[in-house]
Amino acid sequence: MEWYDKTFDELTVDELFNINLLRANVFNGEQKCITPDPDLMDKHAHHVFAMDNGQLVAYGRYFQDGANATLGRVVVHPLFRGHGLGAALIQHLLDGIQQNLPGKEIVIHAQLYVKDLYEHFGFQAHGDIFFEAEREHVTMTHPAL
Repeated sequence: MEWYDKTFDELTVDELFNINLLRANVFNGEQKCITPDPDLMDKHAHHVFAMDNGQLVAYGRYFQDGANATLGRVVVHPLFRGHGLGAALIQHLLDGIQQNLPGKEIVIHAQLYVKDLYEHFGFQAHGDIFFEAEREHVTMTHPAL
């Protein structure tokens, strides 16, 4: 398995296509989300993804959001779930933030069902549960890296 951290301009056309296809299949297909995707933040984000034998198996992005860093669109291909890829992906996202956006607190809107996973990495939940993209979310923060 190979991991990549690329800016939008560094992505190949095939990589961008496969990223958008995986996001559409999971967020729009599986989760029935009607929120537009891709969005305008893709051009400003670092795109972190794993390839296994030529197949995109995990993806997430991070970028600066005001004074903070944020990450999101965290997704693992359905056929590759249950093997620790979600945790590996979050670690790669945090490593990228530490390298490219050091000293910035990380603020995310986490889907409620993965709150425990983010807590494992030092995120803390704040505030009330809210709906975003047809799913329950919670705001979570992580100290600057």
